[in-house]
Amino acid sequence: MAEVIDLNGRQARKQKRRKARAMRRAQAVAGALSCGMCPHRCARCGVALEGGPAPGMTPWPMCPACHEEYLAYKRLKEGLEDREAFWHTQQWAEMWRSWLEFMQHTNEFRKSAAFTRLIQEIRD
Repeated sequence: MAEVIDLNGRQARKQKRRKARAMRRAQAVAGALSCGMCPHRCARCGVALEGGPAPGMTPWPMCPACHEEYLAYKRLKEGLEDREAFWHTQQWAEMWRSWLEFMQHTNEFRKSAAFTRLIQEIRD
């Protein structure tokens, strides 16, 4: 009984830590999703694009190497060509399919009300 425990202070510190942790997570999510579409970096591998993105019809900025791999995937998917390189396996095609699906879902989330609210809360 000699020591009094300050429950209100303990609860307030816990709440402050919880809010700080939530803000760090929100900043990480917002940063990854907003910086992930930087027009100066390849959306696939992240390398800096010195001369801008590779020319062509790709939904995201890509370096020349990733752009060529993307086009090879599209040709293989459409049945226009057989494998162009030994690594163009079923797993390689599945990797591209999954990445393209991930990017599509990422873009959909970026357009959502939840993402807009997340960005607004971080700026406040």
